[in-house]
Amino acid sequence: MSAALLVAFLLGRKNVRGLKTQLQMSKELYKKEVDAINNASDKKTELQSAANVKYKRAMEIARQRAEESEGVVEEVQNERIKELIETNKENPEEIDRILSKEFGILIMDPKEK
Repeated sequence: MSAALLVAFLLGRKNVRGLKTQLQMSKELYKKEVDAINNASDKKTELQSAANVKYKRAMEIARQRAEESEGVVEEVQNERIKELIETNKENPEEIDRILSKEFGILIMDPKEK
């Protein structure tokens, strides 16, 4: 009987040693996974911050270009209006028609007293 107990004890120790090794490996794997998840989260945060900075810069550039182009468009439109008025200075009805059709500007006749 004592031989059987000795064999059972030795086999049990071997299994416990194997389980301890598996437990240690599982802990190490868990730590590696946690580190990988944390690093991925940090990387995602960095990428989001970089994307946000690029977005803000792009929006600022777009806003500036829009302001600049509005000024250019207005200048071109004003020059075109002057040119058409000068060309048709003898024909006020044509001036009214051009301003209305091309530029959406309505000229109202002054009230007579």
